[in-house]
Amino acid sequence: MIVVIKSVRKKIEQFCELLKNFTFMVNGTLDFEKAFVTGGGVSIKEIMPKEMQSKLMPGLFFCGEILDINGYTGGYNITCALVTGHTAGENAAQYAKMINQA
Repeated sequence: MIVVIKSVRKKIEQFCELLKNFTFMVNGTLDFEKAFVTGGGVSIKEIMPKEMQSKLMPGLFFCGEILDINGYTGGYNITCALVTGHTAGENAAQYAKMINQA
């Protein structure tokens, strides 16, 4: 059992490293008329808002533009991204501590 847990943990760590090192090339921007946030994403009905954790998969946290939230332009979307990012990050860290103690 311990070998399986260590194997899973190593795979998660490798995946995290891939995510942290992900890069992409920006080719340019669109004009102002197309510079609005689009709808779609993870439904807020599928998350626990105080933790930003998935109701469907424990240990999976969401924030920012991945959520199906539409706000007016002028700073509301970035505010939402920052607040949900902080909430998801804090709770993901607590969840990771809990898992590591098990």
